[in-house]
Amino acid sequence: MNDKALLDQKPLMDSFLSQGPRPLSSFSFVSIFAWGDFFDFEFKMINGCLCVFAYGDSGCFLYLPPLGRNFDSTTMELVFKHMSQGGTPKAVNRIENIPENLLSAFSEGSYNQYSKPAEYVYRKEDLIALKGNAYKSQRHDCNGFVNRHFEHDFEPYTDIDLDACMDLFDAWAAGRAKANTDDIYLSMLQENRLVHARLLKWWQSLGLIARVLKVDGKIIGYTFGFNVNDNTFCVYAEITDLTVTGAAAYMFKSFCADEELNKISRINTMDDFAMPHVARSKKAYHPSELISSYTVSLKIGK
Repeated sequence: MNDKALLDQKPLMDSFLSQGPRPLSSFSFVSIFAWGDFFDFEFKMINGCLCVFAYGDSGCFLYLPPLGRNFDSTTMELVFKHMSQGGTPKAVNRIENIPENLLSAFSEGSYNQYSKPAEYVYRKEDLIALKGNAYKSQRHDCNGFVNRHFEHDFEPYTDIDLDACMDLFDAWAAGRAKANTDDIYLSMLQENRLVHARLLKWWQSLGLIARVLKVDGKIIGYTFGFNVNDNTFCVYAEITDLTVTGAAAYMFKSFCADEELNKISRINTMDDFAMPHVARSKKAYHPSELISSYTVSLKIGK
């Protein structure tokens, strides 16, 4: 499915997402579109539910639990039958991004249940105020950035910023690669370049809120995200020049304080990819909540 055909599915998916709670950042069309360079997506109605299947080299999986009110055991049977194409289910045939409140629908007698890294959620007011000793380090970084870079601007992203943002990503990724040689992390850097490029290209069609941070007219940071639900905003990406001390802290604080987020009370920064250095960074901002999610697969032979 090409990008425009995939975008044509957005109204349908949004209509189903609006029928129930959206606790995780994955419950968004953006999270589907982001991986369009890696998977071929199929939107299929099964038993009155919208099912979003992802096809890759290793096979098929369901990106989200079925969306709709007829989410029952019959629906599950049909979903796994579709994924296995009528044959024996494979290990790759699974359902991803299941929130904890839906986990009981997948009995441990019939399904394997796997816990995924939790998503970090914060009170927006805490991230803006940065009050008290708990935020001393972040407050120091923000103040230091402002004091060192009087001529700075935090402003809306535009299409003409794309090349500069991707050049910045390349420099950032090169710096991160020097500090972390883990093969999985290096692969994630390559994948995220494609993800960021496609989301920044289609940002308007996707309804993203995107911003750039400039010093003396040069882009030294970019960030973007989307509304998960009525009171939660997901900061999907945040890239800064690693040589500019305090830029990341200042941009994050500025994004949280952006006027387009004035009706939002919670900030979701997604998970930590089970990577200790990412977890330390996210924990340093003192999340108010960690939202669990799970993957399930059939127990073969059940």
